[in-house]
Amino acid sequence: MSAPASSELFSTWLTGWSTCRGYEPSDDGSTTSVVHTDRDNETEHFLYEPSTELFLRVAEETKADPTRSLSVVTSRLQELIDAVDPLGMRILDRKQSLMSADMLAQDVEDPRLPDEGYTFQRQRDGECQRVSVQFDGEPAAHGSANVVGEYAVFDRIVTVDEFRRRGLATFVMRALIAGALEEDVTTGLLLTTAEGRALYEFLGWEHLIDVFVIRG
Repeated sequence: MSAPASSELFSTWLTGWSTCRGYEPSDDGSTTSVVHTDRDNETEHFLYEPSTELFLRVAEETKADPTRSLSVVTSRLQELIDAVDPLGMRILDRKQSLMSADMLAQDVEDPRLPDEGYTFQRQRDGECQRVSVQFDGEPAAHGSANVVGEYAVFDRIVTVDEFRRRGLATFVMRALIAGALEEDVTTGLLLTTAEGRALYEFLGWEHLIDVFVIRG
């Protein structure tokens, strides 16, 4: 069974996600934030299940700062989107999904590549595991995972456009899972778009809670 949504579970995801991206989370008492050092030092703030009052206060602060975005993890998505509408803020992503999977039900062996000409590499970058797929030496897909306690946090499962619909995202996920299962993990976590959610549900992942992103 997957783990239920909680602030502790979200903090675990944030830790794993930040580690593989080289970010340093900071808690200011209201939000947890990270500076996107790989993206013009923009700052992303996170709120988990905030009250409407807190959400609107942080939204106003976000609107006043063009280098800042706000990601809200909530079971009251439409309610909060309706509440912030008078501020006239941009919704960058209306329905991301924090998802979870039972790692003990996953395959521990590396999957097979879909065709001849493909190769893959697994590398360790500190605490982060990275998998990349090439076709005739050209990048085709990649992804990363980080183990935090008994959780494996997966991130940036990306397929190059010309290689889409060839099963490479599934391959990358299964290769990362096999690598993560070399350690004592029980639960997988990831954050995905509405488009990506279908793939992960096909692989046995469960939706936990909605996430939306706004900026001024």
